[in-house]
Amino acid sequence: MDQSLKDLAPEIADAVRAALENVLRSQAFTRSERHSRFLRFICEATLNGDGPKLNEYLIAHTVFDRGAEYSSGEDSVVRRQAYSLRQKLKDYHAEEGKDSAVWIELPTGRYVPTFHVRETLGAETTGYVADQSPLPPEPEEITLAPPAVVAQEHRLRPHWKWAAAGAACILLVAGGYAVGTRQATRGPELDAAFHHIWGPWLSYSAEGAIICYSNALTAGIRQTELPFPTNNPTRGIGINEPEAQDIRKDYPQLPAGGFFYLNPTLSHAKMGEALGAVPLTVMFAKAGVPVRAVQSRYMNWQDFRLQNLILLGHSEANRWLDPILSNLPFHLAKTDPEKPRRIVNPNFRTGERAEYFPDYSKGRNPAVEDYALISMPGGIDGRHGLALINGVNTEGTEMALEYLTDAESLRGLESALRNESPGHTGTWHFQAILHSPLQGGVSTRVELAAVRVLP
Repeated sequence: MDQSLKDLAPEIADAVRAALENVLRSQAFTRSERHSRFLRFICEATLNGDGPKLNEYLIAHTVFDRGAEYSSGEDSVVRRQAYSLRQKLKDYHAEEGKDSAVWIELPTGRYVPTFHVRETLGAETTGYVADQSPLPPEPEEITLAPPAVVAQEHRLRPHWKWAAAGAACILLVAGGYAVGTRQATRGPELDAAFHHIWGPWLSYSAEGAIICYSNALTAGIRQTELPFPTNNPTRGIGINEPEAQDIRKDYPQLPAGGFFYLNPTLSHAKMGEALGAVPLTVMFAKAGVPVRAVQSRYMNWQDFRLQNLILLGHSEANRWLDPILSNLPFHLAKTDPEKPRRIVNPNFRTGERAEYFPDYSKGRNPAVEDYALISMPGGIDGRHGLALINGVNTEGTEMALEYLTDAESLRGLESALRNESPGHTGTWHFQAILHSPLQGGVSTRVELAAVRVLP
């Protein structure tokens, strides 16, 4: 039966609160402050009779430190975290909490938890529900059909499909960055965690910041020195020599020779960079820092001495990344006949991996996980800022941008940096490798896989 919380017996309410504390002390939840805060907030609100007040905006402001400008259309953090919290509760009650007197459930379509009480407490298995209002749809797992084999005689020219995808990407990226430019007056104060990690970036109000994104129009074409084995899952769709000659004419800067492939995983036109731009520019807007966007092909080395730069994408599409990362502990590696593009950790420690890339055997379109490399080495001239935010795939870039604009995530990152360098003072210069499981191409949680503090 369903029972109003106003009629809830004190011993039942006490049992629910005790069950909540047991959940929060479990191994899975002690490792996730974000999920613990989320669960405690919605449970206590429901027990106090405030369940009807729970909604996405209240949770975003109270649990995830979003400001008054929060838009559920631009920031899906609450829906994503609700999805992963729901799964984590199911896992807890299936294993560690299988004998609990009270089961806590977050039903699909609501932010109000349901408490199932065993009869041993003098009640039937009961659902105490305070609200039935529907939520916006959550990310769902999407399975795409594998790309059809393209006949060799199919011509690439004209490149209207790539131009259309690139144009759409540029419009979305430019729109995202325009948010920061348009809101370049100082907004509500940022959480202290932003200042601890971003530091000087938030004081660049006079000079602003430039966000450099990958060349959207060429991201779908890959050139390799050796042909890919036909049984390699990363090989993509081969381009015959006449078509390759057309590509060389269009892009004379490409090296001579080699083999060309179209890779379906790159044909999403770097949408992760575009989507991740929104919270990034909102963060800068709060600090009164104007931003603008530029494609990587329009940059030169002088820009690194004169500007505060954030470089997005992967080294396969952004040529500035490899020279900067080559002398740092972690760097990127491009796709080769044996392995997909990846993050490389040459001097890996116990518990770390030498290379990080998604396990495509578990799923490819879309992938079920992604990795990202964050690098903040400090500017070349020692005065300007430089940050590299690079996903193995576009989902990784989006995940990393959301991570770097979330106060709780930044607190966790700073804690890891403190463990790495306890006596550190001043601005943090560091590299971090992030991992995230994906559901339908959407990040469900972010884990810190490895971190290094730079001199």
